[in-house]
Amino acid sequence: MRVQGDYFQDMHDRITGQIAALAEALPHCALAQIVQGIDDIRCLARDNGFAAVEALASRLESTVATGGQRAAILTYLDAMSDAANVPSGPLSAAMHEAWLASVANRLGD
Repeated sequence: MRVQGDYFQDMHDRITGQIAALAEALPHCALAQIVQGIDDIRCLARDNGFAAVEALASRLESTVATGGQRAAILTYLDAMSDAANVPSGPLSAAMHEAWLASVANRLGD
């Protein structure tokens, strides 16, 4: 019988694996592939309670849509990987702002 911790770990591994794969493929991806990869991660995170990852992926989709630089994409992917360690549950407004501030800090904004 599987316990909830195993499920969380499986989803964590799946999400971080997709993030790592997208980061590795980034130099060779077309914009449409990048957008699809981000959307896949966002949906997986949403469907499995990784609210912090979902919020960052959503913001990254907006960044890419407005012509975001690949360096910014890597920064978001790195933050999303970190956010995958946040326990499941609703993301408070303060937590949401903290993750976005973390990305801004990494980008030097």
